[in-house]
Amino acid sequence: MISTISRGPTLAGLSHWSSKQYVRAAQYPQVFGIEINRHHKTPKGWWEPITFFEEEEEGILYPHDDPMIIRAEIADYDVGPVLIDTGSSVNVIFADAFRGMGIDDSQSAVSGCLSPSALPPRKMMVYDQFLIVDCPTACNVIVGRRTLTEIKAHLSPHMLLMKFPTCNVTSAIRGDQLSARSSYATTLKLASFKPPNETMYVQGIPNGIGPIDDPRDEMPMPQA
Repeated sequence: MISTISRGPTLAGLSHWSSKQYVRAAQYPQVFGIEINRHHKTPKGWWEPITFFEEEEEGILYPHDDPMIIRAEIADYDVGPVLIDTGSSVNVIFADAFRGMGIDDSQSAVSGCLSPSALPPRKMMVYDQFLIVDCPTACNVIVGRRTLTEIKAHLSPHMLLMKFPTCNVTSAIRGDQLSARSSYATTLKLASFKPPNETMYVQGIPNGIGPIDDPRDEMPMPQA
């Protein structure tokens, strides 16, 4: 069985109409762009170009295909392993971590804090919504595209490095390679299972030779 997480608070909305409008905005950007700009004036702040340098590979074990695992604070709690997932359209807090935070179920939004580990302490405070998912997992939180685009995050999976602009300077978060590999090992352990022992019996083939009985031979013939 393959389980998936669907729906949730996305810019496309939850209704069929809003999702169609979201698609049409990309299909006809000239028309929908004018309409959107007419109602939403987003202030544009200046931020310096974000670049990655070869020297920033230092400290990373190569070759690797490790995920981006960081630490973050949510509602003043250090929530532990946080997966940065550009393939997720929503943010997720898994149920065990959510219960450990002691947050009231009626609370509609919580604040999250991303703390850079490679540069002087600068923090990006983000208010966003999370889905609460109850299933076994190695990570406590998934940060998806919604938050990553909001903070203008730039990722280098090769360097396990994420950079984003803060107050006219660039902050950076380095992924924890040990935590990433430990989480992967834990995920394999959670997903492992022993297949049941099953025996298949085949009738009509004594000693492995002879004709195979066709079950259609036992079906009643239609009457003329």
